[in-house]
Amino acid sequence: METLIFWGIWGLLGLVMFLYYVRRQHPIRSVLVGSGGGCLALLLVHYGGTFFGYVPALNLLHWLHAVILGVPGVIFMTVLHFVL
Repeated sequence: METLIFWGIWGLLGLVMFLYYVRRQHPIRSVLVGSGGGCLALLLVHYGGTFFGYVPALNLLHWLHAVILGVPGVIFMTVLHFVL
């Protein structure tokens, strides 16, 4: 059940980000900026995570979270680590 909830939350967040990007005036530029910001945030959390006790691995799943959901996805991933 936890796995279903986990993937349901990520799917819902992905849908929200998709709708957000589609409604922007420049959707391609918004996707590129959002994805770039997410990748940069993931790298910052990975290399600076020793300060607050969480260093995420740089694997495909984390990169997909960062690229699709951007900075909010990285923040959510970090918060979920401490909550669960």
